[in-house]
Amino acid sequence: MASRAIGRVIFLYLVSVELVSTQNYTVPDVTIHALKPKGIRVYIPDSPGVSLFVFQGNVNKDIANQDVGLITGEITNPTNGLWLFENLDVQLKVGDVVNYYVFVVSDKKGYMKDSMTFTVKVLEDPSSIPSGGGDCAPTQTLVRNGQACAGKIIFEETFDLLREDVWQIEQYVPDEPDYPFVSYQRPFNAQTVSVQGGNLRIEPKLQQNIPGFSNSSIEMGILDLFSGCTATSTKCRTEAWGASILPPIVSGRLTSKTFAFTYGVVEIRAKLPQGDWLYPDILLQSFLKKYGIPNYSSGVVRIAGARGNGQLTDRNFDIGNKMLYGGLLMNAKCRDVLQGSRASSRPWADEFHLYAVRWTPDEITLSVDGEEWARFAPTGEGLRDSFSNSCDVPRSVLATGSKLAPFDDHFVITLGVAAGGITEFPDDVTSGGKLKPWKNTSRKASLLFWQDMASWIETWRQPALLIDYVTVRAL
Repeated sequence: MASRAIGRVIFLYLVSVELVSTQNYTVPDVTIHALKPKGIRVYIPDSPGVSLFVFQGNVNKDIANQDVGLITGEITNPTNGLWLFENLDVQLKVGDVVNYYVFVVSDKKGYMKDSMTFTVKVLEDPSSIPSGGGDCAPTQTLVRNGQACAGKIIFEETFDLLREDVWQIEQYVPDEPDYPFVSYQRPFNAQTVSVQGGNLRIEPKLQQNIPGFSNSSIEMGILDLFSGCTATSTKCRTEAWGASILPPIVSGRLTSKTFAFTYGVVEIRAKLPQGDWLYPDILLQSFLKKYGIPNYSSGVVRIAGARGNGQLTDRNFDIGNKMLYGGLLMNAKCRDVLQGSRASSRPWADEFHLYAVRWTPDEITLSVDGEEWARFAPTGEGLRDSFSNSCDVPRSVLATGSKLAPFDDHFVITLGVAAGGITEFPDDVTSGGKLKPWKNTSRKASLLFWQDMASWIETWRQPALLIDYVTVRAL
């Protein structure tokens, strides 16, 4: 009944007012927000003379002029300087297309804006009420190929499905500076990345259990990842020989494909992996590598990390799963200079936590569950002055940027799980009372790790990284 009534209202206005296309009034751009858990918000700014705003739209279905849509609204009074229509019963999801037209009466004349479309890219928090004082307030946040408005969500992923138009599922063998004992492989090579129950699931597996491989192929085989390779060709094929074995672990890693930004607030609700010698990668990484590639020259932000070992002792300190760590990486040798940590009485992998980074032109802060636990700000001439002369940071190149360089350019979001390597686990640590089986400087590091599999594989009872959602909000 309501739809038919609104349809009659439009018809009566078309009869009683002059439908014009002159320049007396121009219908402004229509702003549309898809709301979560459901709903749609549509508005235009108010202006003198406007007395009616009508919206007609269909979801994933065309709509013709003067048709009544499945989403329909008639607004006769402005709110806070806006002609604002909301319907909180409409269920939208990312990827939906709203085809619509609007009809506006100004000074008793009707104006139509038709054949319009809106594609749902994110679902936004309905608590943010727009104001006619200027919906897109200035912000220091920059978005690659896009616009940012102060306080607004510029990226959101809820993992209702695995969207390869948004995420690049990596496939390659990582090397310097971390040299983790993994290869990143995408389905269907290995089922390391999936979406289950509204969560992204990244789960490491044994390479020897992947079809076509065995124990012997780890020591004598070839790993060919050229089909679907996402890195340089040298990282997509490796051959076992001598002490150099194939990466014994196959895991997953995702990188935001189309979204890169500078400055903002990132929130990631995640449950971290648990299992000896595992660790998550929840990172911001440089998009263009503006300041160079080797040794984190262009910067990496570790938003959250926790080693998967239940008890990992380093000089009488437990640095295992009860120790959260993270910070800024700018040099491989001096990776601890801009790092912070926070201890907990319980393993961080026991439940979901909200990990966040606030990145401004002046500083970078880390928080968990709303509590700040690390803050990093430039000193002297910039972040580079935090490092001693023995740390090989590219000082002359960084001097061409801001004081926050290299963290003053576009970054992307990276999510993954790694194992072992030569940087995340100090030498001579003990896990459950047993000495770490490899030395970081040993050519046989990966081999020694693999040969000790009987000790650590039984601890991999919860090896997956689970991500509930990712949001990025402009400053």
